[in-house]
Amino acid sequence: MNQQEFNRIFDNLTENRKNVLQKILAGHTDPAIAEAMNISEVSVRKYVERICDEFKPKNESADHRRYKRSDLVVLFAKYKPELLTDSSSKLTKELEKAVDKDNEDITKSILYLLSINKPVSEEFKKVLRRIDFSEKEKKEIARSLNKLGHESYLNNDFALAASYLELAVELNQNYGSAHYNLGATYEKLDNLDDACHHYQIAIKYQNRAADAAINNLARLQILQGNSADAIKMIEATLSRIKDHTVKVALHKNLAWAYFQQNSYEQAHQHLLICLELDSNYTPAYCLLAQVQAAQGNQQAARESWRSFLEFYSHDQELKKAHCKLPELEICKLEAMRIINSSDK
Repeated sequence: MNQQEFNRIFDNLTENRKNVLQKILAGHTDPAIAEAMNISEVSVRKYVERICDEFKPKNESADHRRYKRSDLVVLFAKYKPELLTDSSSKLTKELEKAVDKDNEDITKSILYLLSINKPVSEEFKKVLRRIDFSEKEKKEIARSLNKLGHESYLNNDFALAASYLELAVELNQNYGSAHYNLGATYEKLDNLDDACHHYQIAIKYQNRAADAAINNLARLQILQGNSADAIKMIEATLSRIKDHTVKVALHKNLAWAYFQQNSYEQAHQHLLICLELDSNYTPAYCLLAQVQAAQGNQQAARESWRSFLEFYSHDQELKKAHCKLPELEICKLEAMRIINSSDK
């Protein structure tokens, strides 16, 4: 079905069928619809069957009427969502009706409802918690929620991202990538304790998300002045890291931790490795300038500051993730101050 066909079917519905349909989408029960329209419950059920026949949902189920109602919700979420978005209570009532363990597409119904219930309300979560999902269904829904959360994160809508990701890890507590994404989201929301908590969970799963979580945890330790803990964490991990992007960031953070301990030569060595792996890595130039200045090489430091500003501006245009680190904005001001004073 496409939008044109949907509109034709909807526009040709009789007034009574439209009234019943709107009450279904509002989450009203059969008795409530019967009382409001002064008809019998049997008549309500016949109207529902005829409406479903009009739209011809493709799937079938043993519990014919309940399943087709959920199909209607899915259909209207796609083609006429304004009839579903009046209140979250309507959505949760429809979710309750859509639940049918014989329904292989229950996850699809739920994901459509989630996509128009932004952010995920507590009321909606309460209904989901009452559903006895299979492990397969939980994992499928959690995967989709993780994807929605990551997309919201990339769009800088961190509150929405958190609502999706919190539900993802609730449905699948062993989902390392979702824990990592939730940790990163909490970090953006300045909820550092919960960010660390989910990073620590992500570390257990020995995948790319786990390695990235170690990197982010080390970075937070450095920001809090715990350079020794950060060094221990990174050095225990660095030799086994295969992912290029994570390895680059780990060398930078290890250099940062050494710099914090005034171990300038070690910091410098790791920055050279970092830039050998990625000569365009903006955060490394920022730190290299500070290390060179601490070593007394002011001319080299100014050149590194200039490189930092050039790459930082380019990264912002491309909206690269590492250019959003708050400490880099502070470095930008310092770089501009140093370069402007040297040009006078």
